[in-house]
Amino acid sequence: MKKLTLIGVGILASIAVLATLPTFKTTSATGTSSASAYFAADPNSQIRIVSADLTSDLSSSTLTFTTGAGAYWQTWTNVASSSVTNAINSTNGLTVGAEIVLWHAGIPYSAIVTNWIQNTNALPSGGTNVVLMSGGWAVAASVGDQIELQSTNTAIAVGAVTNSWINGEAVYVGNYGRGVRAKLTGTSACAITVLSAHYDSQSQ
Repeated sequence: MKKLTLIGVGILASIAVLATLPTFKTTSATGTSSASAYFAADPNSQIRIVSADLTSDLSSSTLTFTTGAGAYWQTWTNVASSSVTNAINSTNGLTVGAEIVLWHAGIPYSAIVTNWIQNTNALPSGGTNVVLMSGGWAVAASVGDQIELQSTNTAIAVGAVTNSWINGEAVYVGNYGRGVRAKLTGTSACAITVLSAHYDSQSQ
């Protein structure tokens, strides 16, 4: 009985160690005047950027980071991918010109807020709506799609570089439970060749 108990304790200890092992993820992006790379939110983790490999043809190029500063979700399926008025659960914290990111089928779609509407009429003509710039989300959003309001930009000067690395324990740290977006600017060609992040859970 004692041997079995010790074996059981050992298994539980091993599971606990595995649960706290570092979780690293990488992504990349290419573009012309800009390239954006995203790390999706994990409700139980904080995203910490630890490495970036950058290429840009712009002498004043910058790498900017934003993180989720507010969370919402789509409450009604939009009629078309270009729909500018979209029903969401709340408009608290929104401002004109704010950037919000929709996560649909695991893919991020960015849009800019131009207005919002709150009234007591039944959907789809009323309720709580966000009004986006022309083009909308550029995807037909579904009920339950997560939406994040982006924080103020944190910028790092990069310049015209080829495979220039930025490394550190915390190049940028996002808000707990929220996603992180990195955006590099260029003239006609730029690339975030590698962007690496560590997802820190509460147990780490």
